[in-house]
Amino acid sequence: MEEDSVDTLLYWVAIPMVANIFLIFFVILSLRRLMRRLEDEAVHKAVDRVLASLAPLVDQARNLSMAFDEQLREKQRLIHSLNENLDRRITALSLMVNRAEATLKSAESQRHNSESMDLQGAVLDLADQGRDAERIARELAVSPGEVSLILDLKRKLDALSR
Repeated sequence: MEEDSVDTLLYWVAIPMVANIFLIFFVILSLRRLMRRLEDEAVHKAVDRVLASLAPLVDQARNLSMAFDEQLREKQRLIHSLNENLDRRITALSLMVNRAEATLKSAESQRHNSESMDLQGAVLDLADQGRDAERIARELAVSPGEVSLILDLKRKLDALSR
């Protein structure tokens, strides 16, 4: 994108300036040819005056061209610097996003584990109160298979600990 803006700047500044310099050059050449053809001294003086008035314009155009060239180089350096800064910021933001995603995944995993432990505790509490698996499943809004699995695991752990 920076090359497009530099190319556009080059197109709208440098090319017309070069065209103007060529036009001035051709005007000067034409005037010199005219001067050679004309023998009358009055005409020579008029041509000399025109050439004298065009010479400062050519110098001024050359100076402007050099100033624009320097400004163009400065703008290119600035654009390059801005791009480097943006690249660094994008990299830093990308790292921050990755860290935030990792933290979020870790928090979700911990929340899921605590919810699972809460569900197991609630199932075991209701079973200790004498409720069957079907009733526990309805009260906790979970599947009866999940309740049965929790109760079976509890029985097996109790049997192993004896």
